[in-house]
Formats: sequence, C-alpha cells, structure tokens
Amino acid sequence: MRSRQLIVAANAMLVMTVACAPSIGVPGPTQMQAWAVYFDGDRGLAELEEHGDLFDRVSLFGYELSPDGSPVPAPNVKTMLGPFLRLAQEKGFEPWVTVVNDVRHSGDSVVAKDSTVVHELLVDSSRRDNHVRELVALVVEAGFQGLHLDYEQVAESDSAQFQGFIERLSGELRQRERGLEVVLEPVNGPLPAAGTSTVIVMAYDLFGAHSGPGPRSTPDFVTGLGPRAEVDADSAAALAVAVRGFAWRPNDEVTSLDWSEAQQRAAGAQRARRSAADVPNARLDDGTEIWFEDRASLISKWRAAWLAGFRRLAIWRLGGNDERLFDLLRDLRPDSE
Repeated sequence: MRSRQLIVAANAMLVMTVACAPSIGVPGPTQMQAWAVYFDGDRGLAELEEHGDLFDRVSLFGYELSPDGSPVPAPNVKTMLGPFLRLAQEKGFEPWVTVVNDVRHSGDSVVAKDSTVVHELLVDSSRRDNHVRELVALVVEAGFQGLHLDYEQVAESDSAQFQGFIERLSGELRQRERGLEVVLEPVNGPLPAAGTSTVIVMAYDLFGAHSGPGPRSTPDFVTGLGPRAEVDADSAAALAVAVRGFAWRPNDEVTSLDWSEAQQRAAGAQRARRSAADVPNARLDDGTEIWFEDRASLISKWRAAWLAGFRRLAIWRLGGNDERLFDLLRDLRPDSE
C-alpha cells in the first residue's frame, strides 16, 4: 500500500515540477554520484579530471576483505588514492570509499562476494566490533568523507546481526562526521533498519554474463525496486544504474562492453528498441547480439526511478565512457541550466 501511495504522490509531484525540470522533461536527481574502480583506474581518473564537477560524490572502489575479514586495499588503490583525493578537492566532489566482500587469498585468487566471511564477522560480537573499528579507521585515516558498504549475498538469516552491525557502524561514523551508505542488491539480502543509514539499490544484471541476451535492466525492473528504497524514506535512496552493456556471441561467449565501445559496435548495425524494455539492442554481421544503454534508455530508467521513490542517481561506473554520457548527466542535473 505504501508503495502505491508513493507512486501516486510522485505522479502529482511530477505535474507540479515539470515546469522547473531539466529540458528533457524529467525531474533531476537531488544528488549525482559515481564509482572510480581500481581495475580501470587510469581511465576513471581521466574522466574525473574532465568531468569531476558533475558529481556531488565519487566513491573509490575499493577495498576488499582479507581472509580474516579485515579491509585491505585492492590492487592499484594505493596508486589511485593521491590523485583521487586531489581531484576531489579540485572538482568539488566528496571522496568516499567502497568496501566490498571480495576476499583475495593470494595474487589473483579472489572469492567474489564471500558471504561466509561476512557471516563469521556478524555472528561473533568481538569480531563484529573490531570490524567496525577497522572500517571507521580506514575512512578517517585515509581522508574519505564516507563509506559505501557493498556486502553482497549476505544470508537473510543474518538479518538481525546485519542490522545491529549497520546501526553500530553508522553511529561510529556519524560521531566522526562521516557518512555511510549501504549498497543493496536488487532482490536478495537483508535491509538495514530504517533510519540507520542511506541506501543505494543496484538496478542492473537482470541479464548479463550469467544469462542469455537481454537488457541489464528495464524501467519495469526499476519500478519493482521501489520497496528496497523505502527503508531510506527520510533521506531518499539512490538508484545505481550501469551504463555498460554486454555482447553475446553465437558460441555463447559473453563479454562486457564499455559505454563507448557499445555505441561504436552498434553504429551501422541492425538496431532495434523493444518498447517493453525501452533498451537498445543490435545484431552484428557475425551474429553477435549486443544490449547496451543510450540517452533514451537512461532517461526512461531515471523517470521510473523517480516515480518509484528514488531521488539520487549513482553511475556504475567511470572508465570507457564518452561525451554522450556526460552530456546526458549534465542535462539531468536540476542546476545545469
């Protein structure tokens, strides 16, 4: 019932705000943020050098977990940190940091989204308290303004412990005038207790490397994420949109495509836009099928997000983008005119 009331109220607000909305006719996000990632650091920093003033907040992705659960820098992060903090000062965005529950055992041996290590941290009160201290120290000592906690595949059975952990972590960061945002998967995983933190909901991977061809997300998919935003009703949740695409070759090989690469490969190909998904796709001469994003698809998703109760927009991710994306983001900003 609450979701329906939110959508009705949002539609009414849309009518009232269209006169002061950006030229594209969509109310702009109240805040815009992005991620710069360790595995594409040079290109991400270059885009911040050129377009960093677009964003209110940029998060350095990031830090991983050691096998015992301590936050540790991912490869290349130490090299990125100095330039990243310099750009934050020069461009005016808040520098945040993302900690993800990927566990690096040795070299390139990484267990992605390790729920076991998170479970062990949550159920042991002494380890949980120590983990809070380690995370707070990382944020404060490295010079970040806040923490994006990206712990995925956490068991629903750990909900109570997870909520207590978030409440404690949020309180400790707030005492030091630092922020906390919890990154949520679109469907699975426990929610933090209302009022303990703001949240970012991942709006992607409806289709991807794990599936056959299709869009990473659709407006209907975004609309369905509204209940994940309700935990953050007081401060307005953020929607994280992926701007990259995927290519499916006839031999079932799947590869990720940069925003720019997808636009280039689709140029001149047999293109289509399925009205139900409002996401462009193209079939190449060799039979490869690609699904990607463009201006129209991202506007459509933001409109769905706004009506579902989201007010902030997060971009996954910097690196491999071009002026078409950044021009759109400038148009979306309510203060861009």
